[in-house]
Amino acid sequence: MGDVTKIVSWNVRGLNHPVKRGKIMAHLKSLKADVIFLQETHIRNTARNKLSMGWGSQIYQSNFGARGVANIIKKNVLFDHGCTVRDPDSRFLIVSGTFNCVPVTLINVYGPNFDDPAFFQTILSRIPEVGKTNIIMRGDFNCILDTLMDKQTSRSTTNSKSSDWIKNSTASNAL
Repeated sequence: MGDVTKIVSWNVRGLNHPVKRGKIMAHLKSLKADVIFLQETHIRNTARNKLSMGWGSQIYQSNFGARGVANIIKKNVLFDHGCTVRDPDSRFLIVSGTFNCVPVTLINVYGPNFDDPAFFQTILSRIPEVGKTNIIMRGDFNCILDTLMDKQTSRSTTNSKSSDWIKNSTASNAL
């Protein structure tokens, strides 16, 4: 993917309002990211050009109602698209291809806000359809994977079944 590829992931909580969308896209542009993973876009597939803002070359999205995820790849990034798997509920998007001839699988996740390990099992089961090489998974998992890093309170928290499943699966599948 080149020397350094800058990747940004952001739960934007809606991009339908033009002022909010403009501010978010301007901020993303200022970050000089090569690949952007957005969650909760709420933008229909017919409005995908609204995500380009003149600098996004390739846009992949999965949208349905109050959800939606999108991957934006900057114009100057050499990305050759392979295939895309879209979740019918718009909670994940898997895009495979190559960055500068290096195979890669980009997975964008917007997890449910309740404990649902089956959701994460579904994502893992869909990866072989597009390739299991150089997986980059980002997004809003809606679960705590590291209580020291992800919680602001000092109260002890038990791991959810989803977070346990994610940790075990990433370890056993070398992800």
